[in-house]
Amino acid sequence: MQESVIFKKVQVLTDEVLIKQLRTGNQFVFREIFNRYYFPLRSFASRYIENDEVTEDFVQDAFIKVWEKKSDFILLASLRNYLYASVKNACFDYLRHKQMQLRHESDLTALFSESNEEKFKLEEEVHALIYEAIKGLSGQSRRVVLMTMEGYSNPEIAEKLQISPNTVKTLKLRAYRVLRERLSGVQWLIFLLLYPPF
Repeated sequence: MQESVIFKKVQVLTDEVLIKQLRTGNQFVFREIFNRYYFPLRSFASRYIENDEVTEDFVQDAFIKVWEKKSDFILLASLRNYLYASVKNACFDYLRHKQMQLRHESDLTALFSESNEEKFKLEEEVHALIYEAIKGLSGQSRRVVLMTMEGYSNPEIAEKLQISPNTVKTLKLRAYRVLRERLSGVQWLIFLLLYPPF
């Protein structure tokens, strides 16, 4: 997916409107759904597979499948469940193929237990709140934060945005100060642990 898909500012839409518009093939709405679930899905997959390229492929494949089956979805909850199931099954197949050191298939199934699903749901909710806070940042600061969340280093961000590394640091510090005010203590701590500024 192109960076512009992630960086594009989007308006807040209700779940009902999102699904209704997605079914008509609205690409703007598809971008909103992508923005909403991309990072939580990447985090979900990376808990089991420590390979960023592989997990990114699984997540992007899941979104491609959603687009291909867009007319099948009635509720946003069913779409969300489909995304997580697609990524989970891809991870499951990958681990089986690589013959990870799991003695029984039940061990692998336990990784995706109900208790873990609840943790992922909580993490998704936190990511959603973080994403809403990030959308309120100015354009350049928002881009810097989102690229940080994607794993880019400060020099890489500077090169892509054609600004100096010091400017990246300044923009990031300003953005983090704003986010600290907008997020609760726990949300801010989680964000800081996942995406340290330097």
